[in-house]
Amino acid sequence: MLILIVIILCIVAGVSFYKHHNLLGSITIVLLIMAQALLVMDSQYHYATKVNDDIHISQVKPITSIHDNHVMVTKGIKEGKTTYQAFVTKNKTNSKNHIILNKDKKVLVNREKNHQNQLVTNNHQYQYTNQFANLLFAGITNQNQLKQQVVTYNLGNDWYLLSKGQLKSVAKKLKSKSFQNKLTNTVKISVQKKIKRNPKLLKQPQKLKIIQNQLIKSKIGSLLKDSEASN
Repeated sequence: MLILIVIILCIVAGVSFYKHHNLLGSITIVLLIMAQALLVMDSQYHYATKVNDDIHISQVKPITSIHDNHVMVTKGIKEGKTTYQAFVTKNKTNSKNHIILNKDKKVLVNREKNHQNQLVTNNHQYQYTNQFANLLFAGITNQNQLKQQVVTYNLGNDWYLLSKGQLKSVAKKLKSKSFQNKLTNTVKISVQKKIKRNPKLLKQPQKLKIIQNQLIKSKIGSLLKDSEASN
């Protein structure tokens, strides 16, 4: 409505001065300036609104997993002089790649042990506290207009953020004989130490297998962590 009022005042002012109704024209100009000032102020301060959160939660899957270590791929995308960051996971329902770009939104990655691998999208939206303000400022600040979008990845602490180049480098190293031999020897020595402390493990092959897998996961996780840190 305020935009319409400004347009009407412009027309009235123009007609008034054209017909030499200078007093009416002057009053209209003052009202026009006040209306335009209110319009500009509302675009900045969003009068008679409050900010509500509209939250959506979805599950995500890693691009790849290596012995229960999970990888999200990141990529820098340049637009003009600005470089944005793309975060790539897979959609849990259809396994298609899901890309989030930190353009016009804030992206956070939280990693903790008990996180459920969720993508939480929080839309901070303006909502009017009364209908008159909604009508008056329509077209300037709209109902449910987005103030800010915050996207948060809540991931387990066994997730790692790697570029495609880093992921290829890790894959190459994992296939190398030197790494495989070192991994085998490290796991073997660690298992022998555990058996020495607890000889009963020799009669518990399933538990030994779990221990071996945990050791392998830990060593590969360290490799992924080092690769991420080198970014």
